[in-house]
Parts: sequence; C-alpha cells; structure tokens
Amino acid sequence: ELESDPGLFTLLMEDMGVQGVQVEEIYDLGSVPLVQKKPCYGAIFLFKWVEDRRSRRKIVEEESLYVKDEEEINKIFFAQQIVPNSCATHALVSILLNCPQVNIGDTLRNLKNHVAGMNPENKGLAIGNSAQLAYAHNSHAVPRARRRFERSNAPSLPGSRYTGEAFHFVSYVPINNRLFELDGLR
Repeated sequence: ELESDPGLFTLLMEDMGVQGVQVEEIYDLGSVPLVQKKPCYGAIFLFKWVEDRRSRRKIVEEESLYVKDEEEINKIFFAQQIVPNSCATHALVSILLNCPQVNIGDTLRNLKNHVAGMNPENKGLAIGNSAQLAYAHNSHAVPRARRRFERSNAPSLPGSRYTGEAFHFVSYVPINNRLFELDGLR
C-alpha cells in the first residue's frame, strides 16, 4: 500500500525511470481547473473502497459515452490490477503509458513494447511480473509489519493516519478529447 502523497508518487515515477514529470495535489477541484496547470497528463483520485462497489455502479444508458471503435480502444493502455495493493502503481502507469509526449524511461518503454497487443489481464500480469516496477513500488510502500499492527484490534494511536478502511487509486486520462476512467479493478 502506498500513501496518498504527491511527493511519494513523484519519487515512484523517478524510480520507474520517468523524467521531467511531477505529481501535484489539488485540494479543491472547484478552485483550480485541472487542465489550467499545463501540462496535465491525467488525474488520480483516491476512493474509499467498498467491497460491493462494482455491483452498485450506476447503469449508464447514454450510449454516446462509450467508445466502441475497437481500433481506438486498442490504442489506449489499460491493464487489470492482478497484484493486490498495487493500485497506485497501476494508476500512474495508466496515465504515463497513455502520454506519448512523456519521457517514460527504459523500464516503462520496455513494458509498453512487451504488452503491445495484449489484453488488459495479460498487461496486468506483465506489470505484476516486472521486477523493476515491484522494486520501485515496494521501496515506497508501507511495511507489512506496520500494516498488520495497525489493522489489529489494538486501539488507534493518536495522530495515526490509518482508519481501518481500505482505499483505491483510480486514474482519469484525457485521450483524443475524451476523459477515460482507467480503474484496474473494473
């Protein structure tokens, strides 16, 4: 698990080999439009995880909201999240591999070339099997022993950020004048 911290996300990207990109935190979407700070490659939102979230999703009848052109869909990088607690890395990778203008470095470039033409599940497996991405992610993750202690029935420590609730990172990426939600658990 990774903390929701823009500095940590920036370090994670640097450890992946990405150059010239920085993550910034926005506290109020109403005060500063996302795209006002150029360039804006995407957004990552942190949602409280609800186990039955998928079954309670709104059914949208607006057919115009969905992209059906298979050629356009295949140009988008999307991977299913296979490895538990890797949603932060998935959210970053989903944005970065959909931005051809970003210098993604050798690790992500090799991954992108390797998974070209694969389905989302196999792309997720490739991310999960990438030693470089696992090392970068684990370098910034909350240690397992600390998570076990915090999740035990012991009372919360004052000032502790852990609430006993699970959270999930989801990325939103502008591609061809459309905003795509890229959620590895959907």
